[in-house]
Amino acid sequence: MPDALATAVTNTNSNSCVNVQTDRLCKPWEISQAGIGFIETWEAFRAHLYDNDGAGGGGNTTIGFGHLVHMGPISGAPSEAPFLNGITVVQAHQLMHQDLRDPQRIVNQKINVPLFQYEYDALVDFVYNLRHHNDGLLGLVNTGQYDRVPAKFMEYTWAGGQQPHGLVKRRRAEGRLFASGDYNADH
Repeated sequence: MPDALATAVTNTNSNSCVNVQTDRLCKPWEISQAGIGFIETWEAFRAHLYDNDGAGGGGNTTIGFGHLVHMGPISGAPSEAPFLNGITVVQAHQLMHQDLRDPQRIVNQKINVPLFQYEYDALVDFVYNLRHHNDGLLGLVNTGQYDRVPAKFMEYTWAGGQQPHGLVKRRRAEGRLFASGDYNADH
């Protein structure tokens, strides 16, 4: 049975009002420290530029906790210059906070139903990792069928024509976080 936002039945007047309460939170949402830790565990700190996306080939130039420097492999582009000597963990955390602004904005704009903090954190991780083509999952959340969302995460496990094991594990963990608040990101 779908986890409806609220249901009520009255037997006196079909036009009567019923007040409904939920423990889920209303907007605006902000990612929790546990949510940031969840994302950082998946992204793993890298002090120097890298471009392997984990799917068996090149990827995009990245540093820190998955901070995108530019699309495509390391090339000596001007955007790489600030990072040539690497970065510290503190700098990586600062970049992470900047990088989370857009995924948080997207989730806050596209989701129209109340969420638990852990549900929001799972969605922000998903959007952080998959900036585009996420409307199917976010649309399902908006139906209020919360119990179907964990399985929907698993539809987003393909990258570059492959199904990387790490991506499958991440989607499974996002689904578990959404369903139960389990922030375990071991992989």
